Amino acid sequence: MSKNPLLTPKNSNLSTQQTLTLIGLAGLATMLMMAVPVLNWFNYPFRLLLTMVHELSHGLAAILTGGEFVRFIIESNGAGLAYTAGGLRVIVIPAGYLGAALFGAVLILLGRNHRWSRWAIGLIGGAFFLFGFTYGLSGIFAGLATGEAGGAVLATISGWLFGVIFIAIALKSNPSGIIFWIHFLAIQAALTAFSDIWALIGLTTQGGEVPANDALSMAELTYIPAIVWAVLWAFMATVFIGGAIWWTWIRPVTSAK
Repeated sequence: MSKNPLLTPKNSNLSTQQTLTLIGLAGLATMLMMAVPVLNWFNYPFRLLLTMVHELSHGLAAILTGGEFVRFIIESNGAGLAYTAGGLRVIVIPAGYLGAALFGAVLILLGRNHRWSRWAIGLIGGAFFLFGFTYGLSGIFAGLATGEAGGAVLATISGWLFGVIFIAIALKSNPSGIIFWIHFLAIQAALTAFSDIWALIGLTTQGGEVPANDALSMAELTYIPAIVWAVLWAFMATVFIGGAIWWTWIRPVTSAK
C-alpha cells in the first residue's frame, strides 16, 4: 500500500494514521475556504447542501410521525422552507436544526471505515436525487401560484446535482477520496449546524419584530420562550457531534488503555 494517504489503491484499507491525516486535510480545506476570500465562493454549494439537509429533516420527521412532506424550496441566498402537513409538530419543528447536527454526527461515526463511508455517500446521493425529484419538482407547479417557483427549481436542481455527484464519488473514488469527502462533509455539517443555531440564538434575543423561525414556532406551540429552545438545540447539537467524536475516536483509545 502506498504511504501517501492520497494515493491508496481502490481496494486497500487505510491505517488509522492515514485516516487521521485525511481528516486533518479536510479540516484544513474547510479553514482555507473560510479564511481565503478568493475561496469563499466554494462555501456556497455546501450552504445549499446543508439547507437541503435542514429542510429534508423537517420533511422526514413529518413522515416518520404520521404526517406528510408536501414540498420544499431553497432560495438563492441559502435560506429554505419545508411545507409539511400533520405529524408531531414538537418533533417536526426542531428536526431541521437538529437534523444537520445529526447528519454530521452520523458521517463521523461512519467515517472510520471507508466501506461504510462509501455506502453512506452513495445512499445520501440517492436520497438527494429522489427527494429533489419528488418534493422539489412538485413544488415548481405550486410555486407558480405562490411566487416560489424559483426556490422550487433551485431545490430540484440542487437535489439532482448533489445526487449525481455523491453517487459518482461513491462509485469512482478510492478509499482516501471517500474518507476525505465524508469528513469534509461532516465538518461542514457541524460548523453549519452550530453557526445556524448561534444565529438563531441571536434572533431570539434581539428586540423588536423577530423574523419567523423554528424556535419561535416552538415557542408558539409550547409557550416556552424561543431562547430556551435555541439553547437546548445548541446543547443537543453539541452532544450529537461531541458524542460521535468520542465514540469513534476517543473511546477506542481509552478502551485499549
